[in-house]
Amino acid sequence: MAGALGARVLVVGTFSPEELPDAGEVIVDVDLRDMRSIDLVKHALDYVPGGRARTFLIDDGSSERLLRVQANALGATRHLLRKHALAQLLRECSVVERHKRSAREIAQLAAAPGGISSARAEDSLAELFHGLLSNQPMSLRGVSAAAAGVLASVGEVGPAQWLETVRAHHEGTFQHCLLVTGVAAGFVRGARLGATQAGALMNAALLHDIGKAVIPKYILDKPGKLTPEEFGVIRQHPVAGHDYLKRHGSVLPGILDAVRHHHEALDGSGYPDGLKGEAIAPLTRILTVCDVFAALVETRPYKTTRTPTEAVEVLIDMTLTSKIDYAPVRMLASSFGVVLPATVGGLVQQVAGVRARG
Repeated sequence: MAGALGARVLVVGTFSPEELPDAGEVIVDVDLRDMRSIDLVKHALDYVPGGRARTFLIDDGSSERLLRVQANALGATRHLLRKHALAQLLRECSVVERHKRSAREIAQLAAAPGGISSARAEDSLAELFHGLLSNQPMSLRGVSAAAAGVLASVGEVGPAQWLETVRAHHEGTFQHCLLVTGVAAGFVRGARLGATQAGALMNAALLHDIGKAVIPKYILDKPGKLTPEEFGVIRQHPVAGHDYLKRHGSVLPGILDAVRHHHEALDGSGYPDGLKGEAIAPLTRILTVCDVFAALVETRPYKTTRTPTEAVEVLIDMTLTSKIDYAPVRMLASSFGVVLPATVGGLVQQVAGVRARG
């Protein structure tokens, strides 16, 4: 069970002795009323350096006190009731466990252009992540209100300034989700979308990555290249988000589709379903472009932050290799004041024509 909860968390039950010395925390999940299990735990913990966290899962009921005493005798540093343990451990390993802001940080964010709307949107994301981890219903009204707040704020301060505030005051996965929402707001303003289309795109943007609540933060925040196994875990997030929203929210089918398929590619090389060409809906195509743009301009300690112009250049390259649609790229570029060379549109059409002729 190692790896399901985090790179440095191991469960004693079935274990490899060579892994235990490097474990940041050991989770003991055995029957403490069984002497063979107790012997197994004693043997396993011989490999764990002193001072390491040792969490014991116990059952509630008439024997709970006795089990706690037994766990303490084996060196427990904390106890978790087994029926609540999985949800608790997932929360601890998830990005939902945010750094709590000091009063000074809250004041600085509130004073920043667009800061209040970004804070409210982040709070909405935190509630969504918690809801997914605990399998509780979501409030679509709250999501829509937060998304509408971002759209209004971007209209007031401009998309570039709003993104700058997010980069300065938000981190990691939440920063990315907020940036995608801000980029989508810039697209809405530039394309002058009607209320229905605007609402759908804004909600899809805020919701698109909530499936990352189930992805361990050591993978999401890993500074280096992901291993194939780690990337396999990452690929689970669109389906996790889609399935949660389908179960618990009155979310429109088009938004559900966009959440599930925002990593699909026009040439069929994306995931999770390998959709191709016309099978990818227009809303999803726009969200994908916003998602990639946001990933390129976001701030991470281990990556270069691209300018809007550089981000658009990458997007154009992706249109030429049939990964994404050119129309939303052109509109997004205009929304961020990036002037495309006159030859780009013709080149895209020419490449598309060559591929169509096969």
